Amino acid sequence: MNIYKVDLDYESYLFDPSYVENGAQSKKIINEFEYVFFLVNKDPDCALCTSRNYDKNYLERLKKNDFVIPAITSNEEGAIKWWGNHHNYSLEKELNSKLTSARLASQKNWGFSAGMIVDSAQMARLHTKKNPEYKNWIIKRPFGFSGIGHYQFERENFNSFIVSKIITGPVLIEPLYDRVFDIGTTFIVEDGVIKRQFMVENAIFENGGFRGGVGAPDVDKFKKYIQEKYHYDLSELEKITQDIAQEYIKMGAIKNIQIDSFVYKHDGQLKLYPLVEVNYRKTMGLVIQSLADKYERTIEWRVNSKKEIEKMTNFYDDTTMIRLSPDGTHFQTYLKYLS
Repeated sequence: MNIYKVDLDYESYLFDPSYVENGAQSKKIINEFEYVFFLVNKDPDCALCTSRNYDKNYLERLKKNDFVIPAITSNEEGAIKWWGNHHNYSLEKELNSKLTSARLASQKNWGFSAGMIVDSAQMARLHTKKNPEYKNWIIKRPFGFSGIGHYQFERENFNSFIVSKIITGPVLIEPLYDRVFDIGTTFIVEDGVIKRQFMVENAIFENGGFRGGVGAPDVDKFKKYIQEKYHYDLSELEKITQDIAQEYIKMGAIKNIQIDSFVYKHDGQLKLYPLVEVNYRKTMGLVIQSLADKYERTIEWRVNSKKEIEKMTNFYDDTTMIRLSPDGTHFQTYLKYLS
């Protein structure tokens, strides 16, 4: 029997020099969304290694909704890391770094055309002055996820002190575009060979934080959903992401690749930004797609904090939603059918 451990602290493992496995910070990250394993898992004969005590009523509720619940164990011996790839540490750092994706995007004209990699506040300030047509800017650290470490500012309100604190090594700076919608394209890769491509719409906070998304049973149905909602054809992005995936396979990727992209508004027209970053690991996009595959329909996976839900007076009136998160999490997640 395979025993799995959900390592949602994978980015910390790769990039944080003070990382401690099973430390307090890692456990906090993992405990918040560890249950997504239940939403993706299809193996009834596996086990989940966890320190969390899942309520029996919660697990029974998932079973009633046809999710496959594994055995639960606290024994880590022989456990397989489930979220990250863990086959080549230095390669995984390179493939998950935003520096790698930014350089490739710039080289291939897939994005980052007005961006720059800088290593000082002086370089950052100079770059914004050279591009006066852009008012709002963002600085991104080359590691991290869900908008952690991002800093937004107006060109005229550049704060050298704050920026100096942020730039402790190479970072990315680029204009803050008027994003209309975000797409995550995943390639299921086995031993360096692409087995499947799927796309999801990611709902993103202004600071880059993840708040859920929409998936469909196949790419054509998803493209139809986007066409109807935004009047935009994703065929170009579908092709470009295939080329991006092949570039990452050439670099050494042998497992799942997710490419983040967005469509933005410029001069009243919708424009494509194909390559924002690449996640060489499992992602929440895989969770969304697993739900769409399971129910064979277009679905929305909502992620809301408790405080947000408290402000939504009619939130619980929607009887079509199925809660998928356990008690005791800061964020609550719900499945909603869209078709």
